[in-house]
Amino acid sequence: MNKRPPKNGEIREEIQNTLLVDGNALFKRGFSGAKDLYNKDGLHIGGVYQFLTTLRMLLEQEMYHRVYVFWDGNFSGKLRYEIYEPYKSARGKDYINGTQPIDESELKQRRIVWDYLNELCIRQLKDEVIEGDDFIAYYCLTKNKNEKITICTNDSDMAQLINEDVRIFFLNFKNYVGKTNYSSYFSHNLENSMLIKSMIGDTADSIKGIKGLGETTLLTHFPELTKRKVTLNEIIEQASKQQEERIAQKQKPLKVLQNIIDAVTDGVQGNKIYQINERLVNLSKPMMTKDGIRALELLKNGSLLPENREFTKVFEMMKSHGIDKEIGEYRYPEYLVPFKKLIDREIKNN
Repeated sequence: MNKRPPKNGEIREEIQNTLLVDGNALFKRGFSGAKDLYNKDGLHIGGVYQFLTTLRMLLEQEMYHRVYVFWDGNFSGKLRYEIYEPYKSARGKDYINGTQPIDESELKQRRIVWDYLNELCIRQLKDEVIEGDDFIAYYCLTKNKNEKITICTNDSDMAQLINEDVRIFFLNFKNYVGKTNYSSYFSHNLENSMLIKSMIGDTADSIKGIKGLGETTLLTHFPELTKRKVTLNEIIEQASKQQEERIAQKQKPLKVLQNIIDAVTDGVQGNKIYQINERLVNLSKPMMTKDGIRALELLKNGSLLPENREFTKVFEMMKSHGIDKEIGEYRYPEYLVPFKKLIDREIKNN
């Protein structure tokens, strides 16, 4: 993600490194992973501490000119819900009232993280109906020519966004994944990630796929998915040929292959499963609103000078929440240095 060497006769543009953070994914991982972390007053601070510490680690590993954190709002996902009502139903999401099961400690820590990021000059955005994933996807699709992007998430759906200028730091892998090392982490070809998800569905988001079809079965019958870009029509045609060959060899046709051919699902999509699922999972067509696009453009183009932001306030907040004790007295003075460098770049670029 560093500066590229100029070609002969080319005037080199300075590469701008940008970090896009899936706020919900990073917070949830820290919150659930540090359930036993409390301060002296009995306040659970695991989500706050882990969020800041992971973000600090990313800032230490790479020089970023800007950092954005995108959050899900109360009704985030509603645009998909209007297409497919079971969307995220397993999580108890209520798109009528904008509520979902979440305890008070989690809500409180989310607000605290927001306040810290605001003081640290990190740009953040939350919309009532747009999901953080869609903001990140839209940003990647409309990025500047000389911009290199790193996404921080735990969501494999965002692998669709990987290209020469976009990589992902997967929280579960604790590593950066790009075009060159994608095959070390995933069994399929990068260009088929969206197609596979549209066929097998997504349990986490309550999206039903083709009945009886999982990724292992899909790759077993269609190994070309591991080698090159494949289209849905190719898969259906190959499924038909395989069925014909089985019949010719007097073998029993496979139900899962027939389900692929006939677009059979247990879900409410019916025989329109391919069209509906493609719309639900395809991040090359993020679900945005005019207001959401406008808000993102204002966030990108607006000034974020730290006029009313002081490091002394951040230190006070850390002491108040007991974060300083978790950091340790020897590490504490240097803890905010990566954030200070980011703020200095904000000042320079404004």
